[in-house]
Amino acid sequence: MSQKKPKSIPLSENQEFATFKTLIGDAKRILISTHVQPDGDGLGAEVALYHYLKRARKSVRVYNPDLVPNRYRFLDPDKNILLGPGEAEIWDQCDLWIIVDTNDPRRLGKLWNELPLRAKKIVFLDHHPDLIASKEAPKLPQNAFVVSDDRSSSIGELLYQLFNELDLTKISADMAMGLYVSVMTDTNSFRYSRTTPESHRIAAHMIELGVNPEEVYQQIYSTKELSHIQLLGLLLQNTKVSKSGKLAWMEMRLDLRKKFKASADDTMSFLNILLVLRNAEVVCIFREEDDGEMTRVSIKSKGKFVINRIAMELGGGGHEFAAGLALGQPFSKVVDTVTQKIEALIETPAHRPAMSKKP
Repeated sequence: MSQKKPKSIPLSENQEFATFKTLIGDAKRILISTHVQPDGDGLGAEVALYHYLKRARKSVRVYNPDLVPNRYRFLDPDKNILLGPGEAEIWDQCDLWIIVDTNDPRRLGKLWNELPLRAKKIVFLDHHPDLIASKEAPKLPQNAFVVSDDRSSSIGELLYQLFNELDLTKISADMAMGLYVSVMTDTNSFRYSRTTPESHRIAAHMIELGVNPEEVYQQIYSTKELSHIQLLGLLLQNTKVSKSGKLAWMEMRLDLRKKFKASADDTMSFLNILLVLRNAEVVCIFREEDDGEMTRVSIKSKGKFVINRIAMELGGGGHEFAAGLALGQPFSKVVDTVTQKIEALIETPAHRPAMSKKP
């Protein structure tokens, strides 16, 4: 029988969380952002937070370092909320800048060079293991701090608690879609080990408020062109496996992606396919980025091996069993570096968790 997840200190008793709530209550002009290459967790959280704060009579604007991927456009059909480069002007000054789904300023791209001096206070709202304290991460300015709870499945789960505790307004249908997308995508449709009982309760509440799970799933995942499937087929044909069979990976060069007319976001779900391999415990995909200089690596573990340590060591981050990083080195060198580290991890029993505890 699986053990229950140990009960931690409630987020409501966290001093940073209490300060964050006070800042929201006092702020009049609030800016919201998420990381580069935004995903469903960050974008869904932004939409939910935007509508909540607007209903609480705040002046709110969303501005991201990258444009919204097409498959998430349904979150903002009028294209007036989730804005990015060239789509809107950034405020000269704001009372509070809320950055969701990362605790690493580097993942804000050019925004981190442009905005810190424009915000009176900056809050990173996150649910990943703490990176700010690591040697690799840049130091935060004095007006910035992190509010994090790595027990939460997603930023949507954190926001749900925040909304209920603030009680500035009721959670409504326009917030429900964002919260549902955040929770659903970051738990991989409630399949990851970090899925909590609260994840399901939130999903149920959002469905009661009008979210249609089938429609949301189709909007996000039924978005591939035939060329994308052909690219996936080619990658699967050339999947590489370590001698032990416990590590499997795909390599995607930029010229190959261009040949099949696939954006980086079009390939985000490819890695999940490798998880069906019986013997593979860790899987990863290496994707050469559009600039031809960076190689982005996504890593997933089935639960026997904690892989975010490797990502952090190389300047990335993530959850225990789902992490990523980006390196500006030759593609083949990145592949060799990461696969060697993963193989070493797999071969070292001391690096395995004593027990993979599910909520």
